Amino acid sequence: MSNIHVYSEVGPVKKILISRPEGYFDAVRPDSREFQLVDDVVWAEKACKDHDVFAGHLKSIGAEVVYLEDLFEQSLGDEEDRRRFLDEYMDEDFIYDPALREQIAAYLMPMSAHDFARAVMAGIEKADLEGTAKPASLVDVLPDETPEDPYAMHTSANFIMCRDPGCSVGSNFTINRFVQNTRNLETVVWKHVFENVPSFAGGAQLVHTNDPHGETIEGGDIAILSPEVIAIGHSCRTHAAAIEEFAKNVLASSDSFKKVVVFEIPKGRAYMHLDTVFTAVDVDKFTYYPGIMGGLKLYELTLGADGELHAACTEEELDEALKRLLHLPAVDLIPCAGGHPYWADYEQWSDGSNTLAVAPGVVCTYDRNYRTNEVLRAHDIKVLEVPSGELCRARGGPRCMSMPLVREDL
Repeated sequence: MSNIHVYSEVGPVKKILISRPEGYFDAVRPDSREFQLVDDVVWAEKACKDHDVFAGHLKSIGAEVVYLEDLFEQSLGDEEDRRRFLDEYMDEDFIYDPALREQIAAYLMPMSAHDFARAVMAGIEKADLEGTAKPASLVDVLPDETPEDPYAMHTSANFIMCRDPGCSVGSNFTINRFVQNTRNLETVVWKHVFENVPSFAGGAQLVHTNDPHGETIEGGDIAILSPEVIAIGHSCRTHAAAIEEFAKNVLASSDSFKKVVVFEIPKGRAYMHLDTVFTAVDVDKFTYYPGIMGGLKLYELTLGADGELHAACTEEELDEALKRLLHLPAVDLIPCAGGHPYWADYEQWSDGSNTLAVAPGVVCTYDRNYRTNEVLRAHDIKVLEVPSGELCRARGGPRCMSMPLVREDL
């Protein structure tokens, strides 16, 4: 039996993974925010308090909340295991100077598992290494090539966005590859957790991996619409070759999923993933950003008897496609901010369509998107609001900040 069980977007959440942005939000500084993929510097203390409200909502509906940082701590084994992890992490951070690698190892290795995990996720500043013995190196006598960068080993401020690095797909799991190098640091941690914490995903198979030579795919583009249908966004972050590999692996390994439906969405930061423009809020209700409807195209991928993937373009409106794919007599499409031409753009930018359904008809959203929240309530959706002043600077909403591990079947 797998510890992963997610066959819908709206089944009651029983277990869910999140990450509290304690240390790594402090790595976002005026000169590094673009590298960190964050729009502004963040008040980390306030962000953590707001994130605790989010966690409180999840607990209030009976979900078991697990934290990435705690799982990472549990994943750390003996000295050999930690060094193996650290070598892979430094490779992803493009740290190739042998002397610096040894200095970082000398700094981290004596730590407890708790401190090791927190230090890696917070990032290691050059100042942290002062006083740590380092073998002689030419680097030491040359001027610092990156004096504006305070970090000897970087972190990703996007650890908070738990949707993207790994993804629950039925009873299996993915470890993903990112377009941006900084986010691939996250996948090293997730991979180590997957391999070393049986309670996390024991029994699950990897249907996609973070192959450094593979194409990119991100979890925000993956939605489990039903036990038969998976939706995936062809976005600026998820490439066609990765979608094909994902679809072939999932459809071949599952006795449940029969079809992968590809949403062709606009390419741009405002629409970085499918879940920034389309999410399920109930078994027959969906919120969406009106700006995608004009050029929206759907492609259905199925696996033939010959084991080959077959693709077909679907020429029908979104509501008609959803009714057919999900065997529903009717669907309710709820536009962001009620479809207002100005406010829909405004609230979509702050993740008005990025809702996390924690049960049928019960969603977590950002409080700042109050127009969209009013429309959701008018459609009989219960809305649990999350304070968003600091959290939204990381460019992701409640769905982005979470990865359900177990949902009840509908």
